[in-house]
Amino acid sequence: MKYVLLFSISLLLSCNSGNNSENQNSNLVDISLNTWILNNQELKSKLSDFIQASHDDSGRENSYIQIFYSAINDSTCSYNFFEWIDINSFIYRHPHVIFQFEKKMVFFYVEGLEGLDIFRINDDFLVEFMKKNFPDQYNYYLKVGDYPPPITGGGLEWELIFQNGKLVRKKEYYTQ
Repeated sequence: MKYVLLFSISLLLSCNSGNNSENQNSNLVDISLNTWILNNQELKSKLSDFIQASHDDSGRENSYIQIFYSAINDSTCSYNFFEWIDINSFIYRHPHVIFQFEKKMVFFYVEGLEGLDIFRINDDFLVEFMKKNFPDQYNYYLKVGDYPPPITGGGLEWELIFQNGKLVRKKEYYTQ
């Protein structure tokens, strides 16, 4: 499964690599944050529940969601949901898919692909994302010329275990 996902992502990215002149890429499809959608309805429902629960818990407007996917065996996998409030968590750990869900940015990671140095997030995207979502961190970036130090703090985390595409277990954690 992870190799199919990696191949698909690599194929999409290879379509947009190289020279970015408009003439060169005029035949390419514009890939936006709405390009990726969740296919599993139960996972979609749980993500929606998590967004609401994490917002109720933290009250944060400017946050984003990270999902870590891990295959346990051929029929079982886990999804770990986290809410994050700073730019640092994905400067050094690049997501494999980025999409928007219910007006939240979602950064999706596949366990086992972390060490592959195939692609990374565009620096311009990071700066624009920080400017729009974390203005205090953006001002630090402008003043110091580097990304701000990580913000420490806890929040709601969920671990969801799916078997054959169905939720079989959910654990909630609160980190300090």
